[in-house]
Amino acid sequence: MTNGSPEGPPPPWPDIHRTVLSTLDALASSTGWIPTAATVGIEPIFERVLQQICEPQGLTPSAYIDLLTRDATLRGEVQKRLAKLMENPALVNMRREAQRREAEHQLHVLHYLLSGQKPPDWVWTSLDEEQQEQLRDAAESGEEKDPVLLPRVQGALRKLAMTPTPYGQCEDCGTAILLERLQLVPWAECCAACQRKREGVPDEPPEPQVPVLYF
Repeated sequence: MTNGSPEGPPPPWPDIHRTVLSTLDALASSTGWIPTAATVGIEPIFERVLQQICEPQGLTPSAYIDLLTRDATLRGEVQKRLAKLMENPALVNMRREAQRREAEHQLHVLHYLLSGQKPPDWVWTSLDEEQQEQLRDAAESGEEKDPVLLPRVQGALRKLAMTPTPYGQCEDCGTAILLERLQLVPWAECCAACQRKREGVPDEPPEPQVPVLYF
């Protein structure tokens, strides 16, 4: 049974919802979930919470999610708590450090393609033989060379080499560049708003934080 039956009582959604909220509140005051969230995201943790609460009642997590999609008030209460988890300073720091390491790897590979200079051994040995061969061929062909992008990549690598690293901090306003932007543009010098100003693009509303949406 997932949604109750005409013969039986309706699922105890109010109790389940209160338990979900209290469980998420408890997670917000603990730290054991943070390493997992930093590596695989908050979704698996949320799914596990729903499994532990719904399945003993003979219900599926998807049935609870269906309820949330139909009720904006309940959905907002859950999203508020998920957003609080994602804003945990320890999680943000771990995600930013993981992004820094990934960006450094990506930038060294890109620098090789743009300049022909072989990346450090720790980057090169992380690639399999096929990847190495493909990168070697691309670098030797010179087709990827870009005189505009190369200095930006070199600048990002210099920032990563500094202690403390200024990588990921907007050069113009000093705020942290959104992780989602760095994932797309690891050589970004500025946040999206300041980049638009540099390029003379008409200003837009402040760059929104990526909402936490699972349903």
